[in-house]
Order: sequence, then C-alpha cells, then structure tokens
Amino acid sequence: MSTTSEAPAHSDAPVASDVPVASHAPVADPEVRPTSVLRLHPLTRTVQGDRVVVGRADTGRFVAVPAVGAHALDLLEVGRAVADVTRAVTPPDADEPVDVLAFARSLVRLGFVAAVDDERAVPADDVAPAVRGLVVAPRARARWLFSRWGAALAVLSALVAVVLVVTVPDVRPDALDVFFLGTPARSLAALTLITYLLAGLHELAHVMAAAALGVPARLRITRRLYFLTFETNLTGLWALPPRRRVGPLMAGMAFDAVVLAVVLALRAAGLGPDPLLAAVALVEVSAIVVQFFVFLRSDVYAVMTALLGCTHLQRTTRLLLRRTFRRLTPDERATLAASPPRDLAVARWYRWVHAGGLLLAAWFLVVLFLPSTWHLLVWMRDSLVTAGPRTWAFYEALVLGVLLLSPRLLTAAVALRDLADRRRHRR
Repeated sequence: MSTTSEAPAHSDAPVASDVPVASHAPVADPEVRPTSVLRLHPLTRTVQGDRVVVGRADTGRFVAVPAVGAHALDLLEVGRAVADVTRAVTPPDADEPVDVLAFARSLVRLGFVAAVDDERAVPADDVAPAVRGLVVAPRARARWLFSRWGAALAVLSALVAVVLVVTVPDVRPDALDVFFLGTPARSLAALTLITYLLAGLHELAHVMAAAALGVPARLRITRRLYFLTFETNLTGLWALPPRRRVGPLMAGMAFDAVVLAVVLALRAAGLGPDPLLAAVALVEVSAIVVQFFVFLRSDVYAVMTALLGCTHLQRTTRLLLRRTFRRLTPDERATLAASPPRDLAVARWYRWVHAGGLLLAAWFLVVLFLPSTWHLLVWMRDSLVTAGPRTWAFYEALVLGVLLLSPRLLTAAVALRDLADRRRHRR
C-alpha cells in the first residue's frame, strides 16, 4: 500500500501533493510501532477515479491512496492498533501482509496524525505547506457571481463575444491592434502592464470562487516551460467532489469571457477609446486561447483531469513518453506500474497531445521567443547608446525596455528559484 501523489501540476488546478517533510519538522516524530494507536486530525475524503484523495483542508496537504489505503485509514481513525488494521485489510490469500506500518508512518510525516499513543505529533503550525506562495483566504463575497447565475452570465458573455466576432468584422481582433500608442515600444510596454492587470484579475476570480466554497487559495508567480505564469493553487478543492471543483477552476476564463464581451460590445457601439479597447480584446482572446494549451497545465487541463478522475496524469504521461523513446530506470518502471489505471488509460492518448504541445512550444521558442528577446535587447542597447543619459529619451527607453523584458526576466528568476529548490531537496 502506498500514498501516491502528484506535485503541483498546473495553474489554478487542485493538487494532490506529498512533498518530503524531513527538512521541515522542527520536532522529532513519535515512533510508530505495530501496537501503536493513532489519533488523526480531521481529514477529508473524496473519490477520484480509482483512488481516494485524503487530506487536511487547513494545511492544504492531500494525497491519493488506493481503496485499501482508505479502508486502513478508516480503521486507524476509530482507534484500532496498527497491527490489528494490518490483519483486517490483508486479504486471506495474500502472499504478504499489507504494510500498514509504513503507511501509518507516512501519515505522521504528512502531518495527518495529531498523536501516537498519546504522544503529540508534529503540530499543525509546523507542517510545511504543500506549495509555496502567498496564502489568500478572503471572506466569501458576491456569492451569486459564483452560482448558477454567474455561470449563466459567463456562458452568455461567451456567446455574445462569438456572435460579435462573427457578425461584426470591425471588432475582430487583429495582430496589429497591439500598436495602439504613438510608438511600437510604448504600445508594447503598455500592453505588458495591461496583461499583468488582467492576469491578476483572472487569478482573483479563482480566489473569490474558491472562497465562496470555503476553500483558501495560494498565489505565486511560476512558469510553464519558458512562459511566465501567475498561479492560483487551489489544493483545497480536493476536499470537494469533482463537479464542484469546476466552478473555481473555470472562474478565470469566465472573467475573461465577460471582459471580452463588454469590450467587443463597446467597440460595436462606437463607445470608448477604440484603439485601447481593441488591444484589450486581443489580450483577452489570447488569454482564453492559451487556456486550451493543456500541455501547459492550464485551466482546461485542470477541469479535464477533475472530470476524468485523474490524480497523476502529468507524471504518468511523462513516464509513458519516456518509455516510448528510451528505457526507464527501475524506479521509473516501479512508479509507472503503480500508476492508477484511470491515469494510465487517459495518458495513453493524452501523451500525444502533450508531445505535440511540447513540439509547438519548441517551435515557438526557436522561431519567435528567442529572436524577439534578442531584438528587444538590441533595441534597448541602441536606444540607450544613441540617446545618452542626459536626455529624456534615454530614461524612456530604459523604462520601456525593462517593462518589455520583465516577463522574460521574471521567468528567468523563477527558473533559478526552481533550480535552487531542486538542489536543496537533493541534499
């Protein structure tokens, strides 16, 4: 029996996460023996495919366990000793007993156990969060926005946007809409700020939708490959049935749909600054399209995995792809063999979607991302050298250049942070 888990898999997605805990426990864990009796913290249980997701909503730590693990957990929770539970969950014809002792010790490390034989375990405040980031747990406000009425508004907005784009040619987004100010540099710098603002409001929609269900969120800046990502980690959604997770996971796209519909309607009516509205429409269309890039673990990926009953799809997909092109290590083969059947079934077709997305991202990197980054660096250098530090043009070029390069710079900083984290965990 094992407690399997998937690391944070996508922006805005609920995560069943089991990170190493040896480095963050400030007090020694009590020893668990076959005769030990555990007193557990309040735990949630949610069926997800052929696994049961168990966790603590207060710490945001969840793990996916097989049915035998959920049965053992139920018996431990009512006060039965570890050895007694081992006998109860081991089938009569089994070659060896289920390792409930190891399972119980892993529960202690996860912070699921309050006491072992009346000896206090790791306090809740000493359990490290499953994912780093800023914890946001606002009060539930404007609940109707995240009810069926809110969902109807979002669907109606999406339909209005589609109808306007199809029937009114003048409001259709165009690539040249990005140049809505006097110079290309000013336009792109302003568009960067607009994108940051709309992305922040997109994440706020996730946070408020989760708060309406009593689920706290964790915000952070991360990356998907070489793309900068604002992430709302909604791990607490694992405590809810899959269908109830869909609302918070889709809240960001719902916000984008409403903004897009309003902007297109204003343009169609001839109201407001049309160049600015056109630029905002282009940003929102791009934001919605990107969510369908499931290989980047987007909002659509999160909804897909929830409804398909997957718990380890990303990990299983990567292992299947590695097995296609090279031999797996013994540890990788064991991990793949222990993958949930539902994840294996979905990963058999999803791996090709994932591989196609990686090829698309590689093409974009070589053809567009790297050349545009180099062009920005050259433009900034030439503008600064030509203007000189005593001119207004010099400081304008400096500010605009920093804004234009800020997504790349932040992505590089996040990549360095991730590299440092990996090295620290290997020690």
